[in-house]
Amino acid sequence: MKKGFLLTKPAPKIASTSSTTQVTPTSVLKSIPSDRFHDVIVDFLALHIGTIVPLFGSLTPTTHGTLGDFLYKHRDQLVPRELLAQRFDDVGSSHLIAHFLATLFNIFLLDDEHQEIFLMDSEFR
Repeated sequence: MKKGFLLTKPAPKIASTSSTTQVTPTSVLKSIPSDRFHDVIVDFLALHIGTIVPLFGSLTPTTHGTLGDFLYKHRDQLVPRELLAQRFDDVGSSHLIAHFLATLFNIFLLDDEHQEIFLMDSEFR
């Protein structure tokens, strides 16, 4: 007869469990500053559009007033022109288009609904 370890009571059976961790919004994420993404946006534009500077020149708005109105309406989310000018020396008269695109990206990234998609709609498995 073999010697071994003997349990007086059998171990209880454990049902398999699964756990899902939900990431929920906090007040910290709700107050993301409007300039948080400026550097990322300008780097993105420089990487993808900055190498083909004539692209900005080919995008000519029919009226500058429309883009100006858009930028004025969203002045709280503007990406500073100075930051754009550092990366786009040669854009010339197309700074308005670069400013419009950068501001549009900033508005998109600051939108609460998009923040939930990008920052909070996660599951850990």
